[in-house]
Amino acid sequence: MDSKDSKITLLASQKRLFIDATPLPSPTSATVVFLHGLGSSTTFYEASLALSGLAATHQTIRYDFDGHGLSPVSGEAVSIDSLVEDLREVLDALGVERAGIVAHSMSGLVASTFAARYPSRVSKLCAYPRFLPLPQLLTSFAVLIGPVKAMPPAGAAAMLARASTVRTSGLSAIVYAVIAAGTSPETKLSSLLSLALIRALVLPTPVEGYARACEALAKATDPDWSKVEAETLIIGGAADYLSSKEVIGVLVEEMQKARTVELKGVGHWHAVEAPEKVGELLREFFEV
Repeated sequence: MDSKDSKITLLASQKRLFIDATPLPSPTSATVVFLHGLGSSTTFYEASLALSGLAATHQTIRYDFDGHGLSPVSGEAVSIDSLVEDLREVLDALGVERAGIVAHSMSGLVASTFAARYPSRVSKLCAYPRFLPLPQLLTSFAVLIGPVKAMPPAGAAAMLARASTVRTSGLSAIVYAVIAAGTSPETKLSSLLSLALIRALVLPTPVEGYARACEALAKATDPDWSKVEAETLIIGGAADYLSSKEVIGVLVEEMQKARTVELKGVGHWHAVEAPEKVGELLREFFEV
């Protein structure tokens, strides 16, 4: 059996998702789950996760959404709610009661809805100081990278039009527009490898999986941000057109325990455009 096939997990809902999970470094280690965005996959976090060193101190879980990456397209409709329940089932399948969450873009809606719906499952565990072997609940926590809010009517219409274009003409019809709009001028000028990686993330996405996710995003509603109890770090990009300063400002105001960091010279593909900085922020935030 191919090692990638062996990571396809059958969930309780009968969905099959590609899950890449590292072992717990110790019985008292905490778990962090990473959620990618539209047209992306577990590979989005590859460099930042390696540079953060988190796998040495935490169990890390990455998985491909329904119809993304190596996860096949299921027979079910995709919505923010269905993606929330997929996250719950992934944690259940791995026997994880509580986890920190790192979410990019569209998956910020998934993470925030999950945190509001299941607050006891978004937690920071670490070894109590000195010699006690049992993990202690310190605080809830999450990292939102370039989070988005529910779209206004014009944005929703554009997302539905994108779904139609992809179904008719494939991902190649939209990938260069995605790169042009989603990366900073600095990235375009000085990081051709970053642009190539974004193409490599978007183009292999199953057409129907991408289109269904576009429709889910178009129909999404905002969670009750005030119910998100988790300590939250929001990472923004100075050139991010989707997760603008205004959007982040609203989230910081509405959420109970949110703070923000802005990355200069970065657009909407933060972990691709600035993997070192994102890795550093993750290491600092989850440090025990």
